[in-house]
Amino acid sequence: MAVDSYWREGPSGMSLNEVCRRAGVSKPGVYREFGSEDRLMDAVLTRYSETVLAPAMELTAQDRPFNEVLDGLVDFMTRGPDSGPAGCLLVKMRTSRSRLGRITRAHVDKLRDTAVAAYASWIDRAKARGDIEIPVPTNVAAQFVDTQFTNIVMQMAAGEDPAMVRAQAQLAFAGLTGRGFATVSL
Repeated sequence: MAVDSYWREGPSGMSLNEVCRRAGVSKPGVYREFGSEDRLMDAVLTRYSETVLAPAMELTAQDRPFNEVLDGLVDFMTRGPDSGPAGCLLVKMRTSRSRLGRITRAHVDKLRDTAVAAYASWIDRAKARGDIEIPVPTNVAAQFVDTQFTNIVMQMAAGEDPAMVRAQAQLAFAGLTGRGFATVSL
């Protein structure tokens, strides 16, 4: 219940009292179990990382053409409401950084660094296969990918049309992928 609540509302839109009410538990019980709201949010982020982020990061580790993996990731990020709350809990926590405790902030930073490192490895493999031919430094490309993915999930969290978000992602990645922009009717 806590994962879903923080994911739906974001950490700045969800109080510990509301998490307790939704879960049907007492605030003292949460403190007994987790010790603090910071540790609860850290546990929420761990669960989210294991169940949502890990499958996405596994896509970047696959030995498939760059464009296929990219399409799979964009599809993953723009799925409809049946796949869980819109947006990404990690991005919501990153944008609410000042509201997070020390432990959760460190966890957010570590997860982002891990994601960017995974993107860098994926990009290096794509360069070695000739999937990316433009002379862009890997660290710049990995940060670019992270920025574009952040934008995608923020647009989804804002309720934007998934087809429009996918079309904008295609345009954003065109320079990196070498693919032209396909006409999309919206």
